[in-house]
This record gives sequence, C-alpha cells and structure tokens, in this order.
Amino acid sequence: MDNVRVILVASQGASRMAYIKALRSFDIQFDVAESLSDISKNYNKVKYNGFIIDVPTLLRAGAADKAEANLLIDNFPVLRLNYKASDGIRCLPTGKYSGHGNTLEEFLWENCSKFAPRSLRGTKKGTRVLNVLLNRDLNSPARGGEKSVTINFSSEGAFFFSVAGWKKGDSLWVLIKELSDKTPIKAEVMRVIPWGKTQAIPGISVNFLNLSEGQADQIEELIQEEKV
Repeated sequence: MDNVRVILVASQGASRMAYIKALRSFDIQFDVAESLSDISKNYNKVKYNGFIIDVPTLLRAGAADKAEANLLIDNFPVLRLNYKASDGIRCLPTGKYSGHGNTLEEFLWENCSKFAPRSLRGTKKGTRVLNVLLNRDLNSPARGGEKSVTINFSSEGAFFFSVAGWKKGDSLWVLIKELSDKTPIKAEVMRVIPWGKTQAIPGISVNFLNLSEGQADQIEELIQEEKV
C-alpha cells in the first residue's frame, strides 16, 4: 500500500495521537489536518485515496465544514473514527466508496488502495459553457480541431459535447478558449457517449494529464464564480 495517501482530520489531543500511531503501522503516506477548513486551505490540491475523520472534530465543526464533509463522502472513501482509552479506536465507514469493513486495515486495503487518487479541488465541478478545440494531433493546425463546448468541467477533467468517433483510451489535446494560458492540455478519453444510442448528451469524458498550475487555478476561479 506504499502508494496510498490519506489525510487524517482530527483536532489535537489523545485521540489524534492514537490515530497517528495506528496509521504509522501501515505502509502508507498520510497528512494530518486540524479541521475540514484546514484541508480546503492547505491540502486542496493534494491527491488522496481517502479521508479519515475524527467524529468529535466533525461534531464541533461549523456548517461550512459539515458541508465540506458531505462533499468528501460523495467523492472519496471516508472513515469516521472515535477513540476512547478504554475501548480503543472504533471505525465507521461512510459513503458509497467506503465499503463495510469496521477496521482501519480493511478501509485502507479494500477501499483506499483501489480508489484512484484525486484532489478535493478536482471534485468541484463547473457547468458554465466553455468553448474548446479538441485535437487528436498536437502538431496539426488548431483550425483542424473539432469545435466543442464543455458540459461540465473541473481541474482534473471535463465532459465535452462531441459526435465524432472517439474511443476510450484515445489521447487528445484540448485548447480552452476562456483560459488566459491557451497551451493545449493533453487528455485521455475515459468514457464515450455516442450520438443516437441513448437520450443522454453525446460526448466524451476526459482526464487532464498535464494541466498547468495556472490553468488549474483559473478553472477553479471559473467554478467559484458560478457560486457568486
């Protein structure tokens, strides 16, 4: 499990020390945050396989932090923990990615190790229309690309309208007109919805492979603007 990275959310005290001691017994990487708002401020861009949350820390959290916890539960394996010196650590998996195991080992091995790491920033999606050019060959002229628009997007990927003949695993280069940095972004097709087969919007879901930090920051700004 040496590639697994999780973050522990627990305020300072005996409980946090017990959790850290337990996590150190596994061959994983982990970070420690004081609160859920601490994650948003300091760990927003780090990719994790799962989140481990101390129940008392969550209960003391404000409304904004509890909303952040719900976002985590919807998008990551999440394990809630409670510690008492007399009983040790009790585990409660929460959410569709978290399984049903009641031990830390089961959560890390059965869920986190099989979950593709992603950042908290990458879970936040925008739905405004962005104009894009999809190109199969970086060396071909930009005008030869397929003109498209976003259906939704994040700093880790997007869904583009398309009726072209794409296949899962195809590589492409994406130019997003609304970004200041118009360097083409390499992407990989993860899912294809063909035209005429269903009543869903046809297109491709892609993962961005080499998004620059500046491009990611501007995408996040575009998402935040939708909430204003």
